[in-house]
Amino acid sequence: MNSFRVSAVSVKFDTQPDLFSPKGLDIGTELLLSCLSKFEYTTALDWGCGWGPIALWLAVHNHKAKITALDSDIAAVKMAQQNTKANELFNVQVLTSHGFDEVPKSHHYDMIVSNPPTHRGREVVENMIGQSANYLNPNGILLLVVEARIKPWVARQMKANYVNYKIVKRSPKHVVVMAKNSL
Repeated sequence: MNSFRVSAVSVKFDTQPDLFSPKGLDIGTELLLSCLSKFEYTTALDWGCGWGPIALWLAVHNHKAKITALDSDIAAVKMAQQNTKANELFNVQVLTSHGFDEVPKSHHYDMIVSNPPTHRGREVVENMIGQSANYLNPNGILLLVVEARIKPWVARQMKANYVNYKIVKRSPKHVVVMAKNSL
């Protein structure tokens, strides 16, 4: 069992070779996690969770929050479920879902957080950005980390769907962007 620590939050994990970031926490997700402690949340969704680093971190950071993690990859979902058990977290639900397909329309979140699968193409990421507004609470936030080179088209999509778009943090290769739901 491996572990990572970001902003005084320690998480145990295991992963496997066919998942994103098979050797551990990637630098983009680490940058995103380093921003999250300043946000308050009682509900959060990790969209495209992979082996679960974002959902696990959110759940450890706030044990009272209800965290949902989803991914369309069954192997990723199984690994996220195993990591949830390894961390003895009872506030995380992991779903197999293509996008928001398996998320009940009645579920709303204070924040949706993702290191989206940009390798799957613009349409997947743009759909996620657009559909997230339907699952955010009023004034809920969408937080994404993306490679700096693709930030312009992600920024355009976020500005088209949300108010108060801003860059939260950047590194030479990645940028964390945020937008607030106006509903």
